[in-house]
Amino acid sequence: MSNNNKKNFKYVLVPAIDSEPISVLEASKSGGLTNDELSKNAKQYFFEKSGGSKRAKLLEAATTMEKKQIADKIREQYNASSLSGPDDASSKICAMDDEQIISLLKVQETSSACEITCLTIPTPVNGQTAVSMYGDDTARTKNLPYNVRATKLMMAAGHAFPQSATSANAGGANNIINDESNDGKQNGIYGDVFVGRCIDDEVKDIWERIDIVPAEVGGDGNTEQQLLNQIEWCKVARKKGGGGGQGGKQAASLSNTLKNFNTTMEDEDNNNDNKYTWTQTDEEVEIKFIVPNDTKSKNVQVKFGQKSLKVSLVGLDIIAAAAGISPTTIDDDGILCHGELWDDIDIDGSTFTLQNENSNRELCISLEKSNNGQTWNYVIEE
Repeated sequence: MSNNNKKNFKYVLVPAIDSEPISVLEASKSGGLTNDELSKNAKQYFFEKSGGSKRAKLLEAATTMEKKQIADKIREQYNASSLSGPDDASSKICAMDDEQIISLLKVQETSSACEITCLTIPTPVNGQTAVSMYGDDTARTKNLPYNVRATKLMMAAGHAFPQSATSANAGGANNIINDESNDGKQNGIYGDVFVGRCIDDEVKDIWERIDIVPAEVGGDGNTEQQLLNQIEWCKVARKKGGGGGQGGKQAASLSNTLKNFNTTMEDEDNNNDNKYTWTQTDEEVEIKFIVPNDTKSKNVQVKFGQKSLKVSLVGLDIIAAAAGISPTTIDDDGILCHGELWDDIDIDGSTFTLQNENSNRELCISLEKSNNGQTWNYVIEE
């Protein structure tokens, strides 16, 4: 598990009403994945907004006569819905006494849920970072307001919405009709949403919430392209293997993503060009390259800059050695990577090591972050 000492994380609320600002919230990391505070807070928020809490309190305070009236009304509704005679559901309801029906209603009213939509899935290219959106799972049917900012954010991360022939001819995302619901509404996100981010690395057994702030979900852009130009993690998401929609995939619900997780990850790994993998904590970024088996420290040249990195192999038969690992890992000059880093590093605290891992020789570059807690959306722009 991560040894990160930061106890809290930041996430954001994106209201459906444009005049309401995007706000930043804070919660504890202590619950981990199994008792995630963001998920709990989102469920409670939508539960309160739906009036479920108020209705549950009214049921609790109801008199015996009021409970009987409510139970009789429920029985009437079930009987009226069974035009061809009592069905199994109506028979079961009618067989219940008043207290049993009220107890059933209490369970229904106190149950909270939300729809989790994956904007990015964790991949080596994005540093095993997942960004997810949490919304009311019945927002559309409740006729909640259309959330323009959340819809644009989803599209900036590379996700598309299904189009009908009519909407495609009409042109523009604002004219898209949802073929699945066929309700004639604009396609996109409805109601308020929360957006959160985490590091999810199954290999290293790390699942940890990390910060995301309003500037990383809203910006000042009026269009999808303007948002894309401003928000770095969206740029990474749309890259090959970046974990987003790459312009052609509809954002998946969390349940569907988990169902297809292994297949998806195999596809994303293939898209990484086999150059390197990387992970991060609040304090450092770690990059790993597979190198020839006979690589020694004297064969490695690493030039650390305040915001740049160059990694090369020297003194080896590069072409012959590369043939044994991957033809795309090392270029003709022995350079593994060379470019500008996402953020500043502490040069004195950065280093490299060589290690044997799973029958491969690995070169591990450790970059100490100058700005602890800053989330990197990519390592190096080559």
